Amino acid sequence: MRYGECGEYGVNRGREMTDSAVMLKAGISFHERGNLDQANACYQSALEADPECADAWYLCGRLAMDAGLLEDAEPLLLRSIELAPKIANYPLALGTLRAQLGQSEAAKECYENALALNPSLHQAYLGLARLEFGEGRYDEAKALVGPLLSLPDAEREQAEALVGECTFATDSLAQLLDWWATASGVPFDSGKVLHVGCGPQTLASFPELASAGQWAELRLDIDPSVRPDLIGTMTDMSAVESGAVKLVYSSHNIEHLQDHEVPLALAEFFRVLMPGGVAIVRVPDIQAVCEMVAQDRLYDTAYISPAGPISPIDMLFGLRRAIEKGNYYMRHTTGFTATTLAWRLKEAGFRLAFVRRLPGFELS
Repeated sequence: MRYGECGEYGVNRGREMTDSAVMLKAGISFHERGNLDQANACYQSALEADPECADAWYLCGRLAMDAGLLEDAEPLLLRSIELAPKIANYPLALGTLRAQLGQSEAAKECYENALALNPSLHQAYLGLARLEFGEGRYDEAKALVGPLLSLPDAEREQAEALVGECTFATDSLAQLLDWWATASGVPFDSGKVLHVGCGPQTLASFPELASAGQWAELRLDIDPSVRPDLIGTMTDMSAVESGAVKLVYSSHNIEHLQDHEVPLALAEFFRVLMPGGVAIVRVPDIQAVCEMVAQDRLYDTAYISPAGPISPIDMLFGLRRAIEKGNYYMRHTTGFTATTLAWRLKEAGFRLAFVRRLPGFELS
């Protein structure tokens, strides 16, 4: 919600503006531009002009949330509810705060209170659905946001993303592609797949994808010795036309890039995909790797791969056996957690980004 839309009190009521309302309007403008200090000064001036301005208390609470001062935000939001108990946005914000604090039951009560005041408050349904998702009740989460999928705005996209997260958490790749085919209108039973950084492998090395449709595979790699269809780098795939493929598959590649090159590669993935296309990206789970390192197990075997035993040091810096033999393409120069991989994908232009932590120290 934009802060300027909060004003059931004082900001957008269409009456002569009070000193408090003038300061709130100025504060909202600063707030939306990220100038939190100036916004806070304006909100405090509004409260000096009218200590019982519920919007001012509410906006001070939202400001504290945006500044990461969650404990400070709660009494501010509670005061706004005390002053104006029939404004649905106030318990909605309190529910969001309590969800961030891990207080699921208290958050649920707030969202339900908001819906009792305004049954069409879509963000409250989304909040309840996220709580259900966090508890692993995926069907319940999907049921809560199902009616929002027909909306023509950003809330529909949030609902769609949550349904996708639920599907991704519980179903196979084929079922996920079926869901996305319905959501996007793009069939995913056949088409062209760009296999980026293929090495000697084909799609047969990923049977879950290979069996999900009739795919025409186009293999791209920087190493000519693996006999790819196209020789090139992930950061410059100009040999592939924009929008030429339905799916991009990249398994354990982007960790070989310098960190500043990752956005270039993911932007190339996005460019070569047709509208509605899908990228499947697999990388080491650095968070899981570091848990072993923190246990002083840097050289212990984490798992056995087709290339032999893999230790945390291999996942951090690259496969030692291959590098020792002169294959410097195998060096690792960056890494990802589930959060940072999703962030990088969205930064590259992907509207939805679902990342799952898999067994075997892998993100996908």
